[in-house]
Amino acid sequence: MSDEFTSPRVNAARIKDYQGSGHPVRVTGKVLNVRFCPDHRATRVAVTHLHDLFFSPQFSDDETHLVMEASDGGHVKVLLPAPPQPHNVTDTFVEIIGTAVDASTIKFMACINMGPKLDLALVNQVVELTFDPKFRGRLF
Repeated sequence: MSDEFTSPRVNAARIKDYQGSGHPVRVTGKVLNVRFCPDHRATRVAVTHLHDLFFSPQFSDDETHLVMEASDGGHVKVLLPAPPQPHNVTDTFVEIIGTAVDASTIKFMACINMGPKLDLALVNQVVELTFDPKFRGRLF
């Protein structure tokens, strides 16, 4: 299969391997919060329970984005299209397809909603198996 048509599943720790490549990746995880910034007027929208909110100083407040907990427990910032562009993120658990901007940020391309429950430990095992040299040639 040609590499130009693949988008490997990665966790937060593996995003850096694709940083700046322009190659799409998939990050599966739990949405912690969404920030809409129309005309640089920030509004926070909580999408889960209050205790799940995560506001990290490493993430700037000047763009529309979401923060998710990836399958390995790391936090990933996803740059969303500016409103009113749709982003289709409606569920607690999602798979985001995008390109790696830096080691903890991806630029949104598409979203697959995964529902209200997902075993992230199992997802992370799948991610790690795809990078295992025993399976790498067979999966990608």
